Amino acid sequence: MTRIALTFYSVLRMPVADIIECAQAAEKAGFQYISFAESFYRDGPALAATIASRTTRIQLGTSVLPIYTRTPFQLAMAMATLHEISGGRVGYLGIGIGYRSRTETYFGINIERPLERMRETVEIIRLLLSGKDASHAGKVFRFSGFPKLTPDPLPIPIYFGSSGDRMLTLAGEIADGGILNSIPTPGHIRHARQVLQRGAAKAGRDPGRLTVAASVIYSVSDNLEEAAAAAKEDVLFYLGYPEINPILEQSGLMKAAESVRQASREHGKRLALELIDKPMLDALAVYGDAKRCRARLKELMEAGIDLPIIRVSNALYPEADKKRVFLRAIESLQGF
Repeated sequence: MTRIALTFYSVLRMPVADIIECAQAAEKAGFQYISFAESFYRDGPALAATIASRTTRIQLGTSVLPIYTRTPFQLAMAMATLHEISGGRVGYLGIGIGYRSRTETYFGINIERPLERMRETVEIIRLLLSGKDASHAGKVFRFSGFPKLTPDPLPIPIYFGSSGDRMLTLAGEIADGGILNSIPTPGHIRHARQVLQRGAAKAGRDPGRLTVAASVIYSVSDNLEEAAAAAKEDVLFYLGYPEINPILEQSGLMKAAESVRQASREHGKRLALELIDKPMLDALAVYGDAKRCRARLKELMEAGIDLPIIRVSNALYPEADKKRVFLRAIESLQGF
């Protein structure tokens, strides 16, 4: 089976018991990873630990944990603890800046010097997972004599969640790969891979060792109208964040996206959803019956995604139906 992950994102309004059942179904279906996010509502590492204790083979990752609401110390301690709980099944640590509006509004934390903070965060996480006591003297963080977290080095791959060139370049220089935002298009995937590779070459690293992952809006149903309607909800959600503008610009969708945004601001969600037409939806989401979804996912992988991270569209459905929607998506990718 192709390397593939299923994500449970932090704003998912779904009972933990149902999430556990879906994670177990994904393990049985052959998924390689369960991936966890954190923004608000759900605690990512706590949920990951719960899933780790209820599964046996599937690996665990994050896509992504924010570096402003979690310090590098918290991130390293979480990964070391999850490594122990899971019996060594931590596959990757995805970290990112987070959406500025959420971080600054919900948490009251200003996003400042993001590139510098990201660079130091990676340095510190690797120091803390080196199996040795750690000290660091940087511009953002300064500390000394942090007791070793692990008896032996724990070389967990670190991926940056980003769609912007500067952060992707930095990922190529110091990280193990990147995780693209949830509306990747073939053009943006190819561009991002090139940027990552240039960053690696700049630092004298092997570009071939980098992983390009991407969160993918995934809405499967034999009823095409239902699948499209559910996918539109997620597309509109992401259009609300300017951080995805690089994808829209590289895909020639910026003008259409601005019209959707304006409609949402001035007239509300209903009109905004109507303005997400078929060409935009086809470009930004995987939707339709299982055969169509699998074919579209293969197209994205051929464009350069090494690890698709499946984001199941479920905002359209009541809480009681969300498990069914996840299980349907998992079944559609069995043996993919």
